[in-house]
Amino acid sequence: MAGHAGSWRVRPIPAVLVVLVAVAGLAGCTGGADRDRVKASISVSPRAALVDEPVAVTVQGLPAGARTTLSATAGDADGSTWSATAQFTATSAGTVSLDQPSLGGSYTGVNPMGLFTLMARPPGSAPDWFLFPEASYDVALQASVGGRVAATASVRRQVPSAVGVAEKQLRPSSSGGIYGNLYLPRRTAGRRPAVLVFGGAGGGLTTSMAAALVAAHGYPSLALAYFKVPGLPQGLHDIPLEYFTGALEVLRAQPGVDPDHVLVAGESRGGEAALLLGASFPELVNGVIAGVPSSVVNPAPGPDASRPAWTLRGRSLPAISPSEFGRPNPPGETRAVIPVERIRGPVLLACGEQDLVWPSCGYVDAITARLRAHRFAQPVTALRYRDAGHVIGGLAAYYGGITEDALASFGGTVAGTQAAQADAHAKLLAFLASQ
Repeated sequence: MAGHAGSWRVRPIPAVLVVLVAVAGLAGCTGGADRDRVKASISVSPRAALVDEPVAVTVQGLPAGARTTLSATAGDADGSTWSATAQFTATSAGTVSLDQPSLGGSYTGVNPMGLFTLMARPPGSAPDWFLFPEASYDVALQASVGGRVAATASVRRQVPSAVGVAEKQLRPSSSGGIYGNLYLPRRTAGRRPAVLVFGGAGGGLTTSMAAALVAAHGYPSLALAYFKVPGLPQGLHDIPLEYFTGALEVLRAQPGVDPDHVLVAGESRGGEAALLLGASFPELVNGVIAGVPSSVVNPAPGPDASRPAWTLRGRSLPAISPSEFGRPNPPGETRAVIPVERIRGPVLLACGEQDLVWPSCGYVDAITARLRAHRFAQPVTALRYRDAGHVIGGLAAYYGGITEDALASFGGTVAGTQAAQADAHAKLLAFLASQ
């Protein structure tokens, strides 16, 4: 979710409706007379929903047993058109639902949101990811039988600003050196847990969508960049962990934030940082969410590998040697193991068994083993996904289309990644609700 310049903005919640759209008739018997036509309709509930929320789609008024094709089409911010299809057999009552198994098309089997999550762009076009528009967008639905359109409808996929999430940009010149986007939900009763969200080795401000969605569910959040933006280091090296604590203080001071439940959430190298923050500043960090993290401190990536990635109180944090990269418990590198037992709050971890970036599940196993060995008293949730790779670290869901090319460097299948993201995102929201 890209940020917006300027002051706070709050938009009202659109009404959530159930739409029943009836369209031109479907030829039922030979001859095509109007009296022989069957009128079908598509019911969508809710008519408008956040991009991370599921919707129910049902087609009614079909001939019993009719082979029916459902399609979904949407345009992204790049102007690319993404689409998916699924084929179903109408029930004896003349209905088709996305809860039924698909017999062909973009997927097979039961996948209630497959028509939305498995949309693909035309072959040869770019990009490899569905680029979300800054405003809410529509997904067009169509039901066809025998090559004829039987019914159409649409569903509005809402971005957080459409449900009253207020956004404010924080930049180094005006926020004590913090570079990020702050998101506050619409008015909620009492104080709520809050989350500081940051990404990995790619740098920049990449977690605005994730943070804004957290806020849309009632949890104040701050998407933070820590390098590769104006006013901050351009590489992942010599990053002071105190920079993150400054952002935590900014978040803790916001209205509606429960100061005793401020958590950090990072992915990949950001997951490594999240664990370091929880272990180094237990008085400030009340819980840790780490997607595809490392159990050890790694050096700066790429050509800066001789430099430390992180500093604490002006000193470099001990890191493994570059030759030991990818080993959860490298021998002789005990000083580089993150002392996760010092964390004073609940921990949520996630990994993908097909991770091609580093062995995130091996790291998660090492983290949980260390916590058990130290008889860690706080709740620990470790999510492990067989068909997902490094992308699962974002704990996102229903983010639109993604191609196999996009996953080539990260691992995992498209269907496995989307299913894992949906499950991990639901568990993330349950984790926050339990705080």
